[in-house]
Amino acid sequence: MDERADVAKTARSAWWAGHDPVVELQQLWGEVSRLVEQSAQPESPARHWMPLVEEEDAGDAYLVRAELPGIPREQVGVEVDGRELHIHGRLDDTEGTNALRRREGSFSYGIRVPGDVNVDGVQADLSDGVLTVLLPKTGATTRRNIEIGG
Repeated sequence: MDERADVAKTARSAWWAGHDPVVELQQLWGEVSRLVEQSAQPESPARHWMPLVEEEDAGDAYLVRAELPGIPREQVGVEVDGRELHIHGRLDDTEGTNALRRREGSFSYGIRVPGDVNVDGVQADLSDGVLTVLLPKTGATTRRNIEIGG
């Protein structure tokens, strides 16, 4: 019986060693907020929405990918303020057709990364409807607007 308890304790310790509960709670809170926002608001052209986003710790940098299909780079803004990343923009329905229903209105997404970011090394690229933001770890904590490449 003692041996099984030791195995279970070792397995729990190994699992927690690779996880940061604060970061996971922040991610869960973001997803719950997104789901509540989507279900609580009626469809409206002036609706504010949040894109689908995935975040990854890539070792020497944080990587954030946001799905922004059909949104031109000129209508997307990326800003870094210390350890906070803000993505925002707007998508307007210019075609006026009901054949293809897409999201419209303004969108935004924000995250606080768990460590310091080198704001001078931040890169953003919008390609094939996916915005990819690379946030190199460690560096000065200052505010900077990021130009999006294509």
